[in-house]
Amino acid sequence: MSSTLVVYYSMTGTTKKLAESLASSLDADLFAINVAPNTFPSDMFATAELAKKQKAEKSLPKLSSNIPDLTGYDVIIIAGPNWSAQVSTPVLSFLEQIKGFAGRVISLNTSVGQNDNQYNDDFKKQAKGLNVVATFNNDPDAVIQIFK
Repeated sequence: MSSTLVVYYSMTGTTKKLAESLASSLDADLFAINVAPNTFPSDMFATAELAKKQKAEKSLPKLSSNIPDLTGYDVIIIAGPNWSAQVSTPVLSFLEQIKGFAGRVISLNTSVGQNDNQYNDDFKKQAKGLNVVATFNNDPDAVIQIFK
């Protein structure tokens, strides 16, 4: 078991590829955040609207993947898509379930350049109580530099 865990949520495969590459480069363990099929529509604008509704109603999606035992990890890197300058609701569900994690947390968002700094602020806010040491935008190489 590595002392680093790379966690990701990906709808289109972009974040998955980035997370797999990052985990390989760091010799880290990899965990995919999954939700039930058809939880989100394929249209990104409809998905963004649904996510806003989920947040407003405090009805985050249930994860269909079981979170591994985090006891042996010192660092969790969480990669997720930037949804309208906000953390995706599956990542929010994951954050809710790891509130007791005492190690370091690093965020890596994948976006098309939309309000990355707002996303980073939202991640820190949503991860309250966790030790968020860094946030990065589309730059896995910057994450790797932390470990060198």
